[in-house]
Amino acid sequence: MRAEIAGARGRVLVIGAREANDALLAHLSDSGYQWDITENLLALSGLAESLRPDAILMSATGKKAAEALSAVRQDTRLRELKVLADLTRSRSEVLRKLPVDDWVRSLEELIPRLDAALRERKLMERTRNRMERLLEITQAATSSLELEQILRLAVEKVGAVINADRCSVVLVEDVHSRTASVVATMEDPGLSLDVDLARYPELRRALETRQAVLVEEAQRDPLMAEVRPAITSVGVRSILVQPLVCHDELLGALFLRMSRGSEGFGRDEQEFAQAVAAALANCIRNARLHTALKKKRDELELAYVERYRELTEANRRLKDLNRLKDEIIAVCSHDLRAPLQVLLGHGRLLLEGGLDPQQKQSAEAMIRQGRKILGLVESLLDKGKGDVARLSIEPRVLDISALCRESVNELEILAAERGVALRAETPESMMLIGDELKLHEVLQNLITNAIHHAQDAGEVVVKASRLARPDGDVARIVVQDDGKGIPPEELPLVFDRYRSGSKSGGGGAGLGLAICKEFVELHGGEIWAEAPPEGGAAFIFTMPLAQEIQRAVKNLPNKDVAEQPRVLVVEDEPEIAAVLVEVLRSRYRVDVARDGAEGLARARSSKPDLVVMDVFLPKLDGLDAAVALKSSSDTASIPVILLSAHQGVADKVRALNLGAVDYMSKPFNAMELLTRTERALKLRKAESEMERTSSLLRRSGNDPITGLYDRRGLMLRLDHEVSRGRRYSRPVSLAVLRPERPVQSDVLRGVPDVMRARLRTPDIIGHMGEGVLAVVLPECNVEAGRNVIGRLLPDVEKHTGMEYRSAVADVSHDSEPVERILERLGAPVAPVL
Repeated sequence: MRAEIAGARGRVLVIGAREANDALLAHLSDSGYQWDITENLLALSGLAESLRPDAILMSATGKKAAEALSAVRQDTRLRELKVLADLTRSRSEVLRKLPVDDWVRSLEELIPRLDAALRERKLMERTRNRMERLLEITQAATSSLELEQILRLAVEKVGAVINADRCSVVLVEDVHSRTASVVATMEDPGLSLDVDLARYPELRRALETRQAVLVEEAQRDPLMAEVRPAITSVGVRSILVQPLVCHDELLGALFLRMSRGSEGFGRDEQEFAQAVAAALANCIRNARLHTALKKKRDELELAYVERYRELTEANRRLKDLNRLKDEIIAVCSHDLRAPLQVLLGHGRLLLEGGLDPQQKQSAEAMIRQGRKILGLVESLLDKGKGDVARLSIEPRVLDISALCRESVNELEILAAERGVALRAETPESMMLIGDELKLHEVLQNLITNAIHHAQDAGEVVVKASRLARPDGDVARIVVQDDGKGIPPEELPLVFDRYRSGSKSGGGGAGLGLAICKEFVELHGGEIWAEAPPEGGAAFIFTMPLAQEIQRAVKNLPNKDVAEQPRVLVVEDEPEIAAVLVEVLRSRYRVDVARDGAEGLARARSSKPDLVVMDVFLPKLDGLDAAVALKSSSDTASIPVILLSAHQGVADKVRALNLGAVDYMSKPFNAMELLTRTERALKLRKAESEMERTSSLLRRSGNDPITGLYDRRGLMLRLDHEVSRGRRYSRPVSLAVLRPERPVQSDVLRGVPDVMRARLRTPDIIGHMGEGVLAVVLPECNVEAGRNVIGRLLPDVEKHTGMEYRSAVADVSHDSEPVERILERLGAPVAPVL
């Protein structure tokens, strides 16, 4: 039976017998409570749904009371309600000991106890509601939503919880602002307007003091006196303004207003508004920081674009200037060449005529100096390409001692004019590979400097001697004068390109000591200056000797000619080719080709073990020949070493990218050439051995029916991939596909093609027996591996007509043996041998 009362004070579910509780039920009805009563515990769920009680009154006694309380606590709709025990009729110990929320000892206590329970329940519901809304606002504030969306959601939630008739978020630029912007309001979500703070004294005070302002009675509060006529017409009663402050930065305020007839802002409402304001202040500050950062980024990007345009324009102007410089140098060089050719031509005509010995010597000197000037013109063209462009050399076998004597003879007239004795001490012939013109320029520049700085009636001596070194003998050239000398602290600086010291420029040759240093080092030599104890200055440079080729290889062990590897030398300069052949024939069988086309044809016909090839060749240059060799399947495995007098890094990189295994600059050291040749042949042997091993593995590690790797073959490949993955910190995933029951290999025919359609080329497939498949996925993490296998699995099941299960693991970082990982993923246990 249920008592229903319109506008009931509350709803109470009474658990007990109807007949024994007439007085209690009548008292509930008289007090305005709606109630229902039952002693059937099975009916509790239905009553909870229909009555929706606010409290439970336990009127049952003894064991029934304990069972009823247990049933209430287990029902999800009743467990949170307050349970009161009725002790008005029975005060049994069992009822007293029940874990209820309160006890009613008389009818007079009944209604006050119920009212207290209902008030507590309503308070808990309000608190829960506020916490849930605060959580929603906080989550929105930390989400990726736009600021306007977050603020609109916040005012909607706050207005619903506090039951205010106005809830707005107001933002200001700083504490001194006279206006504020309403960016979100509960009444109109799309509203956005500016307000004058002079018309809102409560808002102005909250912003100035950074403290919450509560106006409980707007009609009587002195703060609102100046605006009271305006608020009276709209019926404003209470106002709460909570400032938005984050990290001591004032951002705005949360504005709440209630009309007449409302309860006003209690302590709970104020605390809730304060918590919401803290969350919104942090969100607004982050949004402003993000906006400022985005603006700064845009400004930097714009500045970058402008700077890029400026640099592009400056680069264009520099290119124009560089092109103009090249044109000027080309014109000057052309204008110098023309008269030089005339001088050289007439000089040769004079030599062909009848001249006495002194006149013939003068004519020869004129021709030599004319050729030197012509060489300087060519150097001017080279230097016009810029300091970053390394000069190249044109090597040939020459006698450095003879070159020293020739340079001394050419400069005897200059030395005689200055009263300086010039002589050469070159007791033996010393052959090296070098650019005669550039070495001639080095000697003439050093000798000219020495003549200019020697004492009056002094002496300049040019000495050439052999210097023994562990890596091969070198020629040691000394140009020494008896002048004032060079201070010890300046000795390391005389070759500085940007310094003009007493010995750094010199007159005469015009190249400078910096260029001498560059030319010597271009030949693989060294140059320095010394201050001899007897006074004066000595400039010394060393050059590796070509004569050391035979000496370097004389004691090398000779192999049987039939066992020696075959090396093809491709070189168009006969002298350089002869040097290469002499170096290499001590260890290898050597063939020679004179141009790129011949070298390519010989390589295709004889299949040498190594090709040593110059870059600049007639008919077909070395780079194109290397590409042709690597493009053909029958010659792609032949290693190629490229030689060039040009030492540019870009050329070396380009050569290696085109397939060469090494790149050497001329002039070269004999032992270095042999070392690099041996390294290239060992590399080819290792690659051939690896290819042969892989072939054997393919033959011995394959499943004959499916063509896939068997367990042994897969384990070898897996060990290799795992080792490489761990070495280079690359992921390697292993997947095992296991059928619902063992199957024969015949069922798997065609499965490899199906799987290959879904896998990459480097992926490895194996058949582990009984229809179990394993897939090794290099460079693939577990998540990506699961995606791959997930796409592959339906195709395998469709082809085999059998359901498969899969498991994937990362084996690159797992210390567990791969055999055990395979078994853990579902592969059959390896048979014991």
